[in-house]
Amino acid sequence: MGENKIGLVPKVIAPGAMGPKEYGLLLTDQRSILVFHKKTNAVLGGAVGGVIGVLVADALTKERTVDYMNTSPEELARDDKNIVIPHGSLKAVRMKRHLGGGYSLRMEYSTPEGKERKVSLTLMVPEELAEQKRAQGIKAKAMADDYAQKVQDALKRALPPGAQQYAEWME
Repeated sequence: MGENKIGLVPKVIAPGAMGPKEYGLLLTDQRSILVFHKKTNAVLGGAVGGVIGVLVADALTKERTVDYMNTSPEELARDDKNIVIPHGSLKAVRMKRHLGGGYSLRMEYSTPEGKERKVSLTLMVPEELAEQKRAQGIKAKAMADDYAQKVQDALKRALPPGAQQYAEWME
């Protein structure tokens, strides 16, 4: 029996020591795969400062394009830049709303080596979708709420019943 793709969260941001990293989150019936898209060298740009710093950081940003439809989860899982979270290893899943109107997703799990790991992510509405929603007159808060609900629904479909007991969903 093969692994089935359940959903895709096209844009999540993870904090990093050298600046934020952007991922796509592929949800399957067996695991969640954070697929690396790009890293922003914001710290380096900030150190240089001003307009030149922004240009330096922008020039150092490397973006990858991923064909999610035609790339197998197994192939994505083999890439060292990606983060693989087997659903059977989940200890906690928390999705919550922040005062500013954004949403975060936190996943706690054990690696195959037995190490405890945590991944904290910020959900970001993809720019193309945001443009469509703005054109329809939908405000940013409503847009974020709708997007977060869709992400939550996809997670609920992807996680097995055993992992559901560890989940805390937004209110």
